[in-house]
Amino acid sequence: MTTEAYRVARAATRLKAAFTVAVGMNLVESLWDPSGLVWTAARRAATALFTVALVAYVALRLLRWRRTRSERP
Repeated sequence: MTTEAYRVARAATRLKAAFTVAVGMNLVESLWDPSGLVWTAARRAATALFTVALVAYVALRLLRWRRTRSERP
């Protein structure tokens, strides 16, 4: 596996973890209505983590796609 593929795989793993946290928080919120400053801060942190992970994954995939496309004859 190349370094580039390894980075994409790591980004995918981080995206899966952030998605799992977001889904878990949504499940908690659907069963119980937490409120307060701590819950709001946790929701915002989870949103930020998911957004950063998604942007990193998409950017790495696009860079890898462009690089492999430009290497073709």
